Order: sequence, then C-alpha cells, then structure tokens
Amino acid sequence: MEYKQSMNLVSPSGYAMPFELSETTPLEITLGYGKQTHPVTGKEFFHHGVDFKVYPHTWLKALATGVVSGIASDREKGFNITVNYRNYAAGSSAVYDVVYSHIKESICNFGKSVNAGDNIAVCDDTLHIEVRFNGDEIDPIEFLTMVRDNLIVYDQKTIQGNNPEIATLDFKVETPYDSQQPEIDQMYQRFFGKYMIDLLTNRYKVPNGTEQVLRDVLAEGASSGAYYEHTPSMLNPLGLGERSLGIIGRIQTILTHDFLNYLALMHGVFLSTMTEYEKKKLLTTP
Repeated sequence: MEYKQSMNLVSPSGYAMPFELSETTPLEITLGYGKQTHPVTGKEFFHHGVDFKVYPHTWLKALATGVVSGIASDREKGFNITVNYRNYAAGSSAVYDVVYSHIKESICNFGKSVNAGDNIAVCDDTLHIEVRFNGDEIDPIEFLTMVRDNLIVYDQKTIQGNNPEIATLDFKVETPYDSQQPEIDQMYQRFFGKYMIDLLTNRYKVPNGTEQVLRDVLAEGASSGAYYEHTPSMLNPLGLGERSLGIIGRIQTILTHDFLNYLALMHGVFLSTMTEYEKKKLLTTP
C-alpha cells in the first residue's frame, strides 16, 4: 500500500518495542514479510508477518496506547492475541491492529486497555507479528520502525524538557561542503542559535532567490515520488528513504549556503577556505 502522513501513530502513553533485549543480544528475524521459500519443501509462499526469535518467558509488551481486541488459538498461529492501537492524532480515525502469535500465555483479558510498555503476554521461543492499518496488511518492520522512531523522539523530548529539535535523521548524503563540514559544524555550534533568533525576528531575511529554489526542490521531490517511501514517523515525518537522497542533498546544500550567507552579512564570518572573490560574491548576491 502507499504510505501517507496519517499513518504516523500518535499515542498518549508514549511508545515501546514489543520485547526487550540485552545490549549484547542481537535482534534475530527468523522469517521476514512477503514471498518466502519453505526451508523443507522449497515451495514459495507468502508470509503475512515477521517472525522474531525470542527467549522463552520473554515479556510481550504493548507498543502504545491500545485495547486488547482479540484472544484466540488455532493450528497455524497457535495461541495469539490482537491489540488495537488507535491513532490519537487530532481528527484521525486511523487504527492499527497488531496480531501477536505463537505466544505462551496472555495476561490480559479481552477489552483490556493497555499503555506503552505494559506486559500483555508471555512469549514462547518465537514471536510472529502481523500488522494491519485500517484493515490493510502492511509490512510489520515498517510499522515497528515507525514505533521505534517515535520512541526515540518521545524519550528525548521527555529527557530534554520537550525540546523538539534534538532528534534528527542520519542520511548519508553528499554536498559540495563535505570537505569543509568540520569547520561548518563549529560555526553551527557558535552561531546557529543567533541565526534562528534573527530569522524569527526578521533581523535576517532569507533571499527571495533562495526561498524560490528551496520551494522548487521540495515540489520536485513531491512530483517525483521521493516522499513517503516508508511509514511516516515523528523522526521521519515524510517517510524519507533512498529515493529521496538526492533531494535531501540539494536541500542541505541550500540551507548550508543560506547559513553561510547569514554569517557573512550579519557577522562578517567566512569559511577559512573562501577566496576573496567567493567572499565578495556571497556579500553581493541578492
């Protein structure tokens, strides 16, 4: 299915991963989502969920604010429990239904309300997870990645006093400023706060040409399908992925250039590698 902004889950109680691992224990996926080959028969089949290897008696935890909407047992999935996670974003009616299978024991009754991190069941040695968004099946890894990203942002906001600027995505993009990045990072540390204040108070105005180029690049990204490659999250609201690397690199170049333009105009500060011609061009280009 096509990903969209409404797929970002908003949870009043925060977020949690389905089970905990020690720092030295790697996450082990024994069977992924989608077309798979049976290890015994060699036949292809479609796997509707993801299987994780877990230690017996591992606690299964609620991922967000939700309600236990099903408890059942069958030959294929064994003992399973379904939790309905409603999206609490304003005006949203979206829901995620997550089915956990091959569990050992449920400790929640049908209709039980749960919060992120609550123990809801006890795992056996395999945990099978299936996810549906408004009834449509999606890759559980996409959903769990979104939950993890939201967990990172939620935890950092809590620790840092609800500061929305501390969590960032780490994409490996290339810009013309890569060789000068250490010096630019030092400039950011010293002047970025002043840069933002001067932008907000209109002491510094972004050049019209820079604004237009930025709009053009963003529009190009939308028309080329660079956005919503993955399920959106608080950390990655546009669902950016490999398709968007070129767009990200160009935007980063534009923003870096504007910051250098600000330093030149407002503080008379330039990169040490700039020639006199480059400095003059930076100061005189509208």
